[in-house]
This record gives sequence, structure tokens and C-alpha cells, in this order.
Amino acid sequence: MRAFVIGNGYSLAKTNLELLQNDITFACNRISKIYDTTDWRPKHYVRAEEAGIQSPDTYREDFEIHKDCEIWANPYFFEFIDKKKGHLIRACPHYLDNFDEDTCPTQWHLPHYCSFGSTVNVAIQIAVTLGYGPIYLIGCDLGYKDNEPSHFTDEYEKGLTGLRPARYANMNTFMAHVNAVRSSPVPIFNATIGGELEVYERVDYDGLFEAPTNYCMG
Repeated sequence: MRAFVIGNGYSLAKTNLELLQNDITFACNRISKIYDTTDWRPKHYVRAEEAGIQSPDTYREDFEIHKDCEIWANPYFFEFIDKKKGHLIRACPHYLDNFDEDTCPTQWHLPHYCSFGSTVNVAIQIAVTLGYGPIYLIGCDLGYKDNEPSHFTDEYEKGLTGLRPARYANMNTFMAHVNAVRSSPVPIFNATIGGELEVYERVDYDGLFEAPTNYCMG
């Protein structure tokens, strides 16, 4: 069965998420900031980024919004969720690595998820280990910029601190996707509308559904 892994890039603002209502979806981090424009909600919510870039209250709010999802989170975030409902991601130390260091991984190391790159890359691994495939990516644009909005809403970065420079955000994420191509036992396709991620075969997002539509958020 196919699954969609959803990044928070700028293209998500022109992606018809309503088409995903009947699909298995994995979303991450501050995805809730798009919920006032769509009735769609993810089946799985993944939180595997560096801890401490938001205030505890905003983390708590994010997890409360997703309490009905399957939640996957690093140990740091377990103080904000019901321990009986959350799936623990035992993050490896690769989340500290950068693409230009000798310790940068070159492949996944399942069954332990590799946390190098971004939460999206962890979500891809979770989807694969749950038996889903093929995997389709949307909202995975790259194109991070220093001190400029790089997500589907200008509100996304507000309140965030300690973000890595754009050079590292782009290259670390890119290399993590290269690792996914090398490691995944199932096909991964990029259905993102535009963007700069070219390591996967591109497919047309609307064309994945029986009734393709043209759509643009407000």
C-alpha cells in the first residue's frame, strides 16, 4: 500500500491536501500551521528534529493537536505526550552530523532509524519499516534561506531559535535523501510541486488520484 510523506516546504501551500483523505500520510513538526486551510489531517505525526528550537508550550500544543494520530517522537518529546500512545524513536547521534563531516552517514542503519538530515527522512524510514510502498513525497522543496521564510507559511519560523544555517539545512537534507535512494527497499517518488529536490524520479501529484484537479490555496 502506498503512503505519502509530507514535508513543510513552500510548495505545500499550492498542494491540494484534500486529495489525501483516503491515503496513509506521515506529517511532521509544525504541519498544524496549514490546518486552517484544509480538512485533511495526517494518520501519522513524526517529531524527530533537534530539540529546544521551540518553547515547551508550543511543543505541547503541537502534540495536543495530533493526539488522535499515531505519534512518533524522540525521547525528548515524550514529556509532551501520552506515553502509552506514542512510539519512541531512539534517535541515533547522526542528528548532530553535517554533510561535510567524516561522521556523515552514507546509508540507513535499520532497524534503528537514522536521524541524519531532517524529520522527513525519519518519516520515510518509519513508513518503509511499517511495510508501505511505494512512498510519495510532497512539500519537499529544499531551497532553505537564511533569515527568510522557507516553508508553506511565513508564520512557520516565528518563535524558532537555534536553526542551522541554510547551507547546512539544504545539504544535510539533500544528503539524507541520497541515503534514502541508496537504502530504501521500496520505490520513493517525488510528487512535490516544483522545488529543488531532484534525487528521486518525479511524478505528477494530481495524476496519482482518480480525479485530478487544479488547486491553489487562497
